[in-house]
Amino acid sequence: MPEIAANGGDAGTQDMPAGAGPAEPIRPEPSTLEEIIDELSAIAQHDGDGEVSVGEVMAGAGARSFGPMLLVPSLIGLSPIGAIPFVPMVMVIIEILIIVQMLLGWEHFWLPGRLKRRAISARRFARALDTMRPGARFVDGFISPRLTFLTEGPFFTMIAITCLLVAIVTPVIEVVPVAGIVPNAAVVAFSLALTARDGVWALLAFAFTGGCGWLIAMAF
Repeated sequence: MPEIAANGGDAGTQDMPAGAGPAEPIRPEPSTLEEIIDELSAIAQHDGDGEVSVGEVMAGAGARSFGPMLLVPSLIGLSPIGAIPFVPMVMVIIEILIIVQMLLGWEHFWLPGRLKRRAISARRFARALDTMRPGARFVDGFISPRLTFLTEGPFFTMIAITCLLVAIVTPVIEVVPVAGIVPNAAVVAFSLALTARDGVWALLAFAFTGGCGWLIAMAF
């Protein structure tokens, strides 16, 4: 998997050798939920009837900053793919790794090779994404840059820590049938808030974390 710069910068940039052609233009980073789904669908279609790996998904989505990068595994966990055994746990591990690296101030995201090689059917992946597209288009209509200070500075750190706590307790919450929807929805909401710099969505995500606490009490 190619290295991915953490804060919107390019990874591995170096001078071109003499006589080389122009550098390949950098794709615009996805800024909406539907654009993320479009990116993931393109990856699934490229693999056709084969399998799509975690490494292909994370690298091919083209995300170069914290919001979109975290949105990918949380979105997969929220989708029908999350019902496949072991997929939710893999997505949680990826979320934790991404959040910890951001809190440590790493310049590039990194995933171990064993995780990147995990794969599922490309066709099943594409079908699950298609079922989410109408909802994504609806949600995107309510996202815009608002109260941006709630996604920056200390609030950014607060969001990251909250996402980390939610990811850690997700396996416990999933003891309750279909309860995993709530923590995944919380991380998706936080990710969208950071991606679109929408503080309103950050507040909504904090409300979801309250639901996570309630579900933990129900699990015990």
